[in-house]
Amino acid sequence: MLDLKFIRENLELVKKNCDLRSSKVDPAEVVALEDRRLEILKQVESLRTERNQINEEIKKAGKPTPEQIASGRQMREKLDVLETELKEAEKAVNEKAAWIPNILSSDTPIGKDEKDNVEVKAWTPKDSYLKPEQLGKYNFSEKFMPRHAFGGKHHADIGESLGLIDTKQSALVSGSRFYYLKNEAVLLQMAVFDLLKNKLIKDGFMPMVVPLLVGERSLYGTSHFPGDADQVYKIENKYVEEGRDLYLVGSSEPSLFSYFMDKTLKEAELPQKMFATTTCFRSEVGSWGKDVRGVKRVHQFDKLEMDVVCTPAQSTEIHEQLLAINEWLLQSLKIPYHVILMCSGDAGYFATHKKYDFEAWIPSQGEFMELGSDTNAADFQARRFNTRYVDATGERHYVNNVNDTGIAFPRALIAILDNYQNADGSVTIPEVLRPYLGKDVITSK
Repeated sequence: MLDLKFIRENLELVKKNCDLRSSKVDPAEVVALEDRRLEILKQVESLRTERNQINEEIKKAGKPTPEQIASGRQMREKLDVLETELKEAEKAVNEKAAWIPNILSSDTPIGKDEKDNVEVKAWTPKDSYLKPEQLGKYNFSEKFMPRHAFGGKHHADIGESLGLIDTKQSALVSGSRFYYLKNEAVLLQMAVFDLLKNKLIKDGFMPMVVPLLVGERSLYGTSHFPGDADQVYKIENKYVEEGRDLYLVGSSEPSLFSYFMDKTLKEAELPQKMFATTTCFRSEVGSWGKDVRGVKRVHQFDKLEMDVVCTPAQSTEIHEQLLAINEWLLQSLKIPYHVILMCSGDAGYFATHKKYDFEAWIPSQGEFMELGSDTNAADFQARRFNTRYVDATGERHYVNNVNDTGIAFPRALIAILDNYQNADGSVTIPEVLRPYLGKDVITSK
């Protein structure tokens, strides 16, 4: 979240940022609510001071006078009312301020939707990086992307014909937007995981196994709450210890950054680089009827997330380093892709300060498909998590959080099946993955 003092001192900037990000909250209303809270707090503190003075007088006298008893009773009653009002005022400020998004970076393109996103890179196995004049807004570079001479099949048809994907049985078991992976599809997912895992360990990332069920604060901390609450599955808490509300994660990001919740680190300990592979759950509200075939947009999927806790001075460089790892993986797999810098109207959840999406080219469909995002959240999440560090002078600061999808495995599978399909219906295995599968081609059984 943004610092209330910053909001007060930069009200026009914050209001403009809210407008750019289509946030309906008025920062001036937050300031007014904070003024009200401060006024009540002043009255509470004044009464507490007066009460303490009377208590000291009673202590010196040995016993209270009738006037002091009556005054004390009235003071307690008034203080009870004011303290209740103070709690309500604090709640009102926090609830309203929670809807104010992070300030976007100065180089974020101004725009309304995905069509205003800007391509910053595009790559193909044949041509390497495209030239600057071959890049533009949205999907400008698609005209330079490779295509199958034979047209190509949809990944769902490839998966079914080769015995790799079964969505018919999963529909009977769980309903729509679930799937079974089988045979080489499972091995491909494991191989991509292994490839990226080995790279991250070599680069100093700490592997972690994290909770898949988290409390409300973890999702509030990353800013998935309150803005994206409709994407999250809440479980029945009847059989949960202490009756806690728990939620299934849609990413390991809440679990990873929660590891540092309410902690103060030493500057020398930063950056803290970590990754986790988790099963993720999303309701996909708002996308019903879209991408219903195959495994592109599903309620349950596996994903590797790589997250970093760092100093503000480190975050910009780390943001680019994580993107470089995304590119390394796609280039290792020889999958055509582009990187887009998200515009103000398509910047995603409230925590975003600056965000890239990396998208694989899907030749059979003639379109790019998002594989993941790389987001610098600055200190927005750290304020909610109360994660700080102490510098060499002993001064405390909030850390910066940088998060990156790493890879969503079903979509990686789509990119491989589509780009490596052959006219005879078989799929060539990317060369870098062949040692993991022990074969070069997937054919029908």
